[in-house]
Amino acid sequence: MSFVVVLVILFAAFLHAFWNYLVRGTEDKVLGMAAVVFGHAPLALLGLLWVGLPSMSALPYIIASTLLHVGYQSFLMNSYKFGTLTQIYPIARGSAPLIIALITVILSADVLKLSQVLGIFIISFGILAHGILQYRNENFNLKGLLLALTTGGFIAAYSVVDGAGTRVIENSVSYYGALTIGNCFLFSIYLKIFHRGVMGKIVKEAKFTFFIGGGTSYLAYVLVLWACLHLPIAVVSSLRETSVLFALLIGVIFLKEKITLQKVFVIFIILFGIMVLRLT
Repeated sequence: MSFVVVLVILFAAFLHAFWNYLVRGTEDKVLGMAAVVFGHAPLALLGLLWVGLPSMSALPYIIASTLLHVGYQSFLMNSYKFGTLTQIYPIARGSAPLIIALITVILSADVLKLSQVLGIFIISFGILAHGILQYRNENFNLKGLLLALTTGGFIAAYSVVDGAGTRVIENSVSYYGALTIGNCFLFSIYLKIFHRGVMGKIVKEAKFTFFIGGGTSYLAYVLVLWACLHLPIAVVSSLRETSVLFALLIGVIFLKEKITLQKVFVIFIILFGIMVLRLT
C-alpha cells in the first residue's frame, strides 16, 4: 500500500475532523448542514473551470450519488433530533466501512486481502465502540440509533458510487465538481419543501461555516475520491473515518477535554487498525 496515498487519506480525515470542529457550535443543525453543502460550490466551480466537465459516462453515477447525498444529509439531520453528535456521528461513520466492504465483495468491485478486511473491521470496531459507549452517560434512543445506522448505509452507498464514478473518468476534481452542483440543486429543493427560509440565513448567519466549513469539506472529499483511484474503496473509507481519531485529539489539545480511559482505548484500536492496513 502506497505510503503517500495513506498520508493523503489521513490528511483528508484530519480536514474532515477540523471543519466539524470549526462548525460544532452551530445550534441550527439544518443551517449548518446547508452552509457546508452550498459552501462546496465555489471551489467546485473553480475546479470545473480548471479541468472541465466530466464525460457523459459519469452521468449515471452523478445522478445516483446526488440522490444518495441528499438522503444522507436528510437522515443525518433527523438523527440529531434523537441523539447527540457524540452518539450519532461515530455510529454512522463507523458502520459505513463495514457496509462498503460487504458491497464491494458482493459486487466484486474490489478484491480485498485478509489483512485489509481485518484492518477495516478493527477501525470500524473502535469507532462504533466510541459511539455506543456514549450511551453510558446519556439516554438511549432506539430511533436515533436506527437513523444513525441508516445514515451509515447512505454513506456506504454514495461512497461506492462515487469511487466507481471517479474511476470511470479518472478525475476526482471533475467528478466531484459536477456532483456538487447537482447536490446543491437537489438540496435546495429539499430545503424549500421541508425547511423554508434556511437558504436565506446562510449569508446572514453562517458565512464562516459556508466558506471555511464548505471549502475544507470539499477538499477533503476530493482527496478521498482521488485515493479511490489507487486503493480499494472500502480501505479508503476506513482510513477516512479515522477523522473520529483526529476529532478526539482536537478535543484534548484545543478544547482541553480530559483524556479518559475510553478515549485511550478508542485511539489505540484505531491506530492498531491503521497499522494492520499498512501491512498490505
